[in-house]
Amino acid sequence: MSSIAEIIHFTASEGYKSGSASLPLSRMSKLAGLNKSYIGYQTEDPTVLFWVIDWDSKEAHEAFTKLDGYPDMVDACRPVMASRPTANLVQFEDAKGALEAPITEFVTFTLHEGKTMTDLEPLVKELHQKLAGAPKFHGDSWAVVIDKPNVYHGILGWDTVEAHWDAVKDGPRKEVIDRIKQVADLWLVHAALKPFSE
Repeated sequence: MSSIAEIIHFTASEGYKSGSASLPLSRMSKLAGLNKSYIGYQTEDPTVLFWVIDWDSKEAHEAFTKLDGYPDMVDACRPVMASRPTANLVQFEDAKGALEAPITEFVTFTLHEGKTMTDLEPLVKELHQKLAGAPKFHGDSWAVVIDKPNVYHGILGWDTVEAHWDAVKDGPRKEVIDRIKQVADLWLVHAALKPFSE
């Protein structure tokens, strides 16, 4: 079922790591249109925290940003962040399998100059098809980032980071990734996410 994932990552502050600063998750969990929040550290750089907020719709996210208490919630997040956050809003068809897997892979493809989504989209579709049935794979979802029409975002679920690398080290999956790299710049990391629950 389609939903809007707000994917935020930043360097966690010493206050967050020591427990003296925290995200306003319990206040946010009561918001209309918010399905679930996931948080966890990046595996490649464990100082980087990923926070994924799963919304019913773009309208639910927009309504949140217009609440009277929104500026207070933004202020409450500042002590947790030791860097400026990067945020992407993406409408995935089905994010649950990837977000609830032991390891979530986050990947973006940013179009090279002169290339278009017409060049990239068939390759992403082909990669999606070739990933089906990979060992220790929990599913994937792909979509263009809202307000960034040159960026395609994917989330993929795996048992382990090694399972991902084993699945793409050679053969047809690696071959399609190599073709994607001729059209777009690739960025990818992994995180071990946990659903927030009160």
